[in-house]
Amino acid sequence: MQTLLSLRDSPHYVKVLGIFVVASFLAIFTTTVLLSQYLASYMTTNMMMRDAVVSMEFLNSIVRVEERDPRSFTMTPASELTDDPETEEFFIHVSSLPDVFRANVYAANGEILWSSDRELIGQTFEGNEELETALRGELHPEIVVVDRGEKEEHVGLPDHVDEFIEFYIPIWAESGDAIIGAVEVYKAPESLLATIHHVVTLAWVGAILSGAVLFAALLSVVYYAARILKRQEQRLIETERLAVVGEMASAVAHGLRNPLAAIRSCAELAADDDIPRETRETVMEITDQVDRLEAWIRSFLTRTRDKPELAADTAHVDMIIQECIRGFSGQLAKRGIRVEVQQSAGSPVAAAASSEVEQVLNTILSNAIEAMKSGGLLTVRWHPAPGGRIAIEVEDTGPGLSTEQLERLFVPFQSSKSSGLGVGLALGRRIAERLGGTLDLKNRPESGVSVTLTLPAKA
Repeated sequence: MQTLLSLRDSPHYVKVLGIFVVASFLAIFTTTVLLSQYLASYMTTNMMMRDAVVSMEFLNSIVRVEERDPRSFTMTPASELTDDPETEEFFIHVSSLPDVFRANVYAANGEILWSSDRELIGQTFEGNEELETALRGELHPEIVVVDRGEKEEHVGLPDHVDEFIEFYIPIWAESGDAIIGAVEVYKAPESLLATIHHVVTLAWVGAILSGAVLFAALLSVVYYAARILKRQEQRLIETERLAVVGEMASAVAHGLRNPLAAIRSCAELAADDDIPRETRETVMEITDQVDRLEAWIRSFLTRTRDKPELAADTAHVDMIIQECIRGFSGQLAKRGIRVEVQQSAGSPVAAAASSEVEQVLNTILSNAIEAMKSGGLLTVRWHPAPGGRIAIEVEDTGPGLSTEQLERLFVPFQSSKSSGLGVGLALGRRIAERLGGTLDLKNRPESGVSVTLTLPAKA
């Protein structure tokens, strides 16, 4: 118990919880970022690849239809290339591709045979990995954000172009078994780029929202688990406190049996004497009360049964209610409290020991009577409840309970009474739960308290 309390109240508890939350957030955030990047990259690559494949199929179909001579991609720009009508027609097709603002035609050796920018014709740019990839027959389009001066082949780009799609299209021989050249295409399709950016934005927003929902769900689970652990901790503390009370009470109860037996014997002897009738009734009341105490003690000492629901105990609820009210008759009359007992149709027999039900009900009635210092109405009723149960309700017309009293209501050794021990309701709830029932309280500020004891009905 002390370990749990010190853990919860110490700064280490907050530190461990904080580390867990931060670690969870970082894990979810990292996963979200990676997922967003992968999804955005996948969607962008596929959209650009589709456009590049269409362009590649178009240009290669022209080469096949026109039955281009592979040597035309090895001619030097200064010789026969500019005088070949078929080659010039192919260049026209290249430059007329949709959204193309620059196109370069490369020979297999990397030399620019033709370009929409005449200044680039005949040049060769070293370290062009994209061109080398295309000459191997691969197609890898990419979005390029213009950083003027970063690449030599980007010189002379129009000023209004800040972002474009660049890809190198491999040109296959008619036989389809060799690469005879490549076409570099610069495209600035506004609709495609806008769509790509929109898709990327949606991917990021979707992943971030998913991560936020996941993190919120994780926090709710942690919060719920913390509440459960806190309740379990409180129940453990209550159990240990009541265990101490139980050990002490068991010793006290065992020690009281002999004095009670002596008191009963003395009362019986006094009753056998020739005494007035009023005195005899008082002596018999002593005997009855001793018998009740004996029954309570016997029930208390045998309360360790593992399965109380299998016991053969029965409690007649209506009789117990009448007996409890009779026991408080003096206090009721003294405080000017009226009692109203309401019965319901159905069997009043509960599967519980009469002494235990009487003990719990006495605790409830005692609290209700103490709450009505200036008189009032005490209502006691019983009726069948769902699930094969019997509900006993006790309502008073006292002032109700404050927030502070409600918080300490079922906590052992926490009492708002100057002479109270704070174990009555806590022990009563524990007895009700052990019997398979419940003990609940409903506060009605300024108009009293309603307490409901439910017990399993006897089949």
